[in-house]
Amino acid sequence: MAKIIVTFNGLIQQEVSISKSRMTIGRRPGNDIVIDHLTVSGQHAAIDTTSNGSFVLDLGSTNGTMVNGQPIKKHLLQHDDVIDIGKYKLRFQMEKNEQVTAISSSASATAIPKIAKIKVLNGNNAGKEMTLTKPITTIGSPGVQVVAITKHEKHYSLAHVDGSQKPKVNGVDVEKSAPLASGDIIDLMSTKMQFLFV
Repeated sequence: MAKIIVTFNGLIQQEVSISKSRMTIGRRPGNDIVIDHLTVSGQHAAIDTTSNGSFVLDLGSTNGTMVNGQPIKKHLLQHDDVIDIGKYKLRFQMEKNEQVTAISSSASATAIPKIAKIKVLNGNNAGKEMTLTKPITTIGSPGVQVVAITKHEKHYSLAHVDGSQKPKVNGVDVEKSAPLASGDIIDLMSTKMQFLFV
């Protein structure tokens, strides 16, 4: 069973096992993980666990939620990811047997390489898919808005290359670059696209 370790200024405040499909985090007493601090919203975030893993979601909090220093709306959690909520840090940890499963999945992925693609969700090209085969793929209209999706060893990232209007990932403006997780929604100009890595 995975768990969350809550720390403040490097000191462990609490350790909570992820024991149900949705666990809420916030300042109010009714949350599964209660963090009584003014920088934390009443119901700040939630951790949803499915057969595909555990996801952290920001619930429209005032100060936002970050994972590994990046603002998020929804993020698939990996072992040792650090969630920043207010002045608190919440470290996500998986048990060894879960990590072995994850490693086995990675080994399978090595044998059968994952395919990354972009799926258009709206407009005239809705439903159209583009497979990302190059190390760097640029999308957009020069002078208006251009992004570059870069392939790294184990993941992809999106960077703002050109244009005054910032692209968004899961509703959050991308200042320079942001990591991409499968299922992320990219807003580019008036087009919504979904990044898939399967």
